[in-house]
Amino acid sequence: MNKWLLPLAMISALTACSASNESKQTANDSYEKRGAIPVFTKLDTAGVTILGQENTYQIPAENLTKVDSLDIRPPSTPVAIIGQSVAQFDGERASIIYPVEKKSVYNIQQVQRLLTEQGVKFTATENQVQTDWTSTGRADDIGNTQVRYLIEEMGNKEANALVVSVMEMKRDEIIFTPTVKDKERYASDRLNQLVGELNTAYRTQQQQVETSATGDSTPVQSAIVTDSNQHLALAMNVPFRQSWGKLGQALPQLGFEIEEEIAGKGYRVLKYKALDPQEWARFGVSQPNLDKGKYFMQISAYGKESAVVISNEDKQALSGEAAQAVYQALQNIIAK
Repeated sequence: MNKWLLPLAMISALTACSASNESKQTANDSYEKRGAIPVFTKLDTAGVTILGQENTYQIPAENLTKVDSLDIRPPSTPVAIIGQSVAQFDGERASIIYPVEKKSVYNIQQVQRLLTEQGVKFTATENQVQTDWTSTGRADDIGNTQVRYLIEEMGNKEANALVVSVMEMKRDEIIFTPTVKDKERYASDRLNQLVGELNTAYRTQQQQVETSATGDSTPVQSAIVTDSNQHLALAMNVPFRQSWGKLGQALPQLGFEIEEEIAGKGYRVLKYKALDPQEWARFGVSQPNLDKGKYFMQISAYGKESAVVISNEDKQALSGEAAQAVYQALQNIIAK
């Protein structure tokens, strides 16, 4: 019987050595079954609260709705850059309203001059100008954006106004319907640009007059032409400063006494008294048939050139033989 005890003890020990390793997990062994997720104890923060990600402004991951691109450019509005003026946009038109006394500086004729200098083609009818397709002048436009504008002059006995509206728009040759924001932006831009350039021209003209020398003896080349209003005029190849001074010396020699003048507007009030016919003959013309009395002179500046129109007491421009004689005599005088 004792002979069987030793073999049984050895069999029990061998069986224990060949048992599965899974049982070691209950014995604080480092082995883990493949695929099992480790469990970690929480981090000791020493009493400091760690905040998680703030989700208040997080973009939702679903139920997204695509909208049109948002134009983030700052808005453009009409600016009251004329003294004692009011500027506004009414949903269709950008306008600036100013005292009627400033009409001689800000009017549709001056706008036509600016557009011509800028190379913008247009059609003029009475107090309206309709431009051809022209660029907006903005550097932040997408593609080749062009606009057709309607520019109007309105007024009464107390106030005058320049009004700009957008007629049509196109981008890369595709015509589209402008939004109210488009109309406000581009109509306001064009109005501000036109008035700003008229301001600059007016100030430059005033400075030229103030600094001009009354004894300017430079010869002036000139020609009798028909202006945009179909009036006979004397065009000169010199800027406003020189033509203002030259005509101020020449007119009294023809019997036109200067009673009043506003240099900033290129405007003079004249009083005519007929001279001896021989005086006119000295200037190479026959004496014109002019009534004694009040006349007006208006000079318009066109960049480095200028033109003058003389009108009678009823503010009707001289025409026919009378205009030819007066302007030809002025030509001969200022050419020396």
